[in-house]
Amino acid sequence: MTALRVVATLDGPITLTDGTLRIDALAMWAKAQVEGLPPPGFGPLQEVDIPIDLSKCGRFYMCSFAAPRFEQHQQVFVNRRFPATEAQDLGEPGFNRIRISAGPQKSYRIPQTVGWVEHDQVEWWCLGEPNELRKLLGLVTHLGRRRAVGRGRVRAWTVDQCEPWGYGFPVIRDGQPLRSLPIDYPGLINPSKACANLKPPYWEHHREELCAVPLPS
Repeated sequence: MTALRVVATLDGPITLTDGTLRIDALAMWAKAQVEGLPPPGFGPLQEVDIPIDLSKCGRFYMCSFAAPRFEQHQQVFVNRRFPATEAQDLGEPGFNRIRISAGPQKSYRIPQTVGWVEHDQVEWWCLGEPNELRKLLGLVTHLGRRRAVGRGRVRAWTVDQCEPWGYGFPVIRDGQPLRSLPIDYPGLINPSKACANLKPPYWEHHREELCAVPLPS
């Protein structure tokens, strides 16, 4: 496997739930698309091979998590107003009450934060096969939340060979984890700890265990 630097150049703001993006999960999603597998949550999960090296213990992929730095943030809102007047016009005779505080007719106004990353770039480090990884990432057109409304649009992907910084590449730097790692992984120096998953799918919280995790950016 080759030491790689992967960069996604964005074309606008992005919304992140927990401040990071996991390239092994992105590659796994893209490979599932290529193989025609159902999306997560529809049927049993199936293992797919991705062009990123597994650790010797086989518990995680040899890649960092993204830790983008933001130049600017803005608070926006996701709004939904139930059309009460129109519903009354379409209702049956005697229909005189609509409960808009609960149920499918509930209105809401949810705050969200969008951010512009420095130099419009999100960066990862990994050990992998560059050509195959480049093909898969080309299928990923948006990152983060609210992709359906255009947030996190990727203008370009670059996957280039790089020079490793030494021991720990690409998952440890200066004794600190760049992704979730087993707490007894060699080379860690007083890392932060939290419950997390070591491999995709990261949303399966029942699989979480105590891990060494990156410091918040």
